[in-house]
Amino acid sequence: MKKVRILSFLLLSGTLLGSSISVQSQTVYQAGTAAASLEPKSSPFSLALAGYGLPRGGRFNIKWQESALSLSHFKAKKLGNKWKSLVDANRFPPGTLSVISYKERLMALTAEDELYRLDASDPTAEWIRFANFNNVFYRVHLKAITVHKNQLYGLGKDNKIYRAVQQTEGDLTVKAVAIGEGDQSVVMVGTDLCGFNTSFITSIKQEVYKKHNIRPEAVLINASHTHFAPSTQDWTTWGSHQLPDTLYLNGVVRPAVLKAISQALKNRRSSLLSFGRGSTAIGHNRTLKGPDAPYDNALDVLQIENTADHTKSIVFLTGCHPVFSNLGEEGFTLSANYPGEARKVLEKEAGIKEAIFIQGCGGDINPVQANHNKTGSDLAADVKTILQQPMQQLSGKIDFHLDSVNFPVNRWSREQILAFGKENGNSPNDVYAEKNVRWANLMAKLDSQDKMPQTMPVYMQTFNIGNWKLVGISRETVTDYSIGIKKLWPGKLVSVAGYCNDVSSYLPTSKHINAGVYEGKDSFFWYGQPAVFPLNLYETIIDRIKSKNY
Repeated sequence: MKKVRILSFLLLSGTLLGSSISVQSQTVYQAGTAAASLEPKSSPFSLALAGYGLPRGGRFNIKWQESALSLSHFKAKKLGNKWKSLVDANRFPPGTLSVISYKERLMALTAEDELYRLDASDPTAEWIRFANFNNVFYRVHLKAITVHKNQLYGLGKDNKIYRAVQQTEGDLTVKAVAIGEGDQSVVMVGTDLCGFNTSFITSIKQEVYKKHNIRPEAVLINASHTHFAPSTQDWTTWGSHQLPDTLYLNGVVRPAVLKAISQALKNRRSSLLSFGRGSTAIGHNRTLKGPDAPYDNALDVLQIENTADHTKSIVFLTGCHPVFSNLGEEGFTLSANYPGEARKVLEKEAGIKEAIFIQGCGGDINPVQANHNKTGSDLAADVKTILQQPMQQLSGKIDFHLDSVNFPVNRWSREQILAFGKENGNSPNDVYAEKNVRWANLMAKLDSQDKMPQTMPVYMQTFNIGNWKLVGISRETVTDYSIGIKKLWPGKLVSVAGYCNDVSSYLPTSKHINAGVYEGKDSFFWYGQPAVFPLNLYETIIDRIKSKNY
């Protein structure tokens, strides 16, 4: 009994004093990190930024710069026979001035200073806008386009030649951390993406399982939800320009995620893990007002220290939308937004080898600051404060679980759908009305084909890494879920992430639904969902997690 008391005292002292615990009382894990770039390649030449429905014509990251290319490269070229059937079926966009072929695509320039693409690989393809005049980075008037050495060029009406470049801050990244103990391993992945479809993530997890024998439920993939990354999910009620470009999705994102996971698993070395919690004031509840408006301002940090060279990497988690600022040049620039700035500061100033951001339950939380660099530097300062204080060492085995709740769809009648579409059909050029018409058309099509979804699934994934529990929830999870789930394990180390594995809608509470605010109503039309969740969804999810007690 005396030995137990001495050990308990040592453990308690270690919790309070951080470094005073002896290595013998702490589990040595096998942990590794890795990163891969999500920056687009030269082709596609321009990409739609995700997250905002405005402006109506789209936000594209193309930038025209003057070039010394010879005018001879703009000589007209025949398209060739393989394009004839596609062109005959689709015609050209109205006002087409110039058409070129490049690999498996046709590209057209119109008199309205818009660029369209047509994919030859898809016989049902339609012309999709991929750039337009915005008077920011696209502020030249063109009369012809061409491709030379895999680079897009434009001939201006001023007879100057311009080269298309991707406007980007250059910090879009996927980062992974793999942690193992005994015969169990888990992988956390943070991506600078706005969101993704569950089918895309499932296919990646299946590939990881085939290659590394890591089960799908042991891999958690999180979206930072930056509104300044290329579109990577099916926005079925948005303009077609918001659909993902397959060259980026399958040519950049998929291989980068797989590379980061594989390399993190390969990089595993003996490591000590510790956990710290502080707070941050970077956000506020954008929807629910008043002094009692919920906001979980917790900032959680997992530190990974290599036992051989003592290099340190971290995972840091808090919930807040990366949405500002969408004005001027920033609105057309690819960027990881504040998470990227925070990572950069931590890796430069805090001696961190790899800083990995995981988005928390930020569904209804916006930044206080309009300047994303200020938000990121403030967040980094808060992380550094935690790192400078005693942290609780992790010890114990690893396990993982994946569960779901399938909420029944309270579907609209066909008459309601058609009436809703008709009601919104008399507002041309109104982005919100156009979205409602597309939703009604989509639902009417699903109904006529007897393919209307019967349920709306919410996925809950749990990692237990020693005495730390990470719960990852799908969809745009609002802050109440983080608060409520932590209350299930009082006094325990529990972190909650939203935006995990599937970002197919918001995950509100009855407060949002009853108030008819964006998170609880209009967002479901933007996401092309068949209905809004039932009022008891919060209680149902909390009760499910409580009953499973993973």
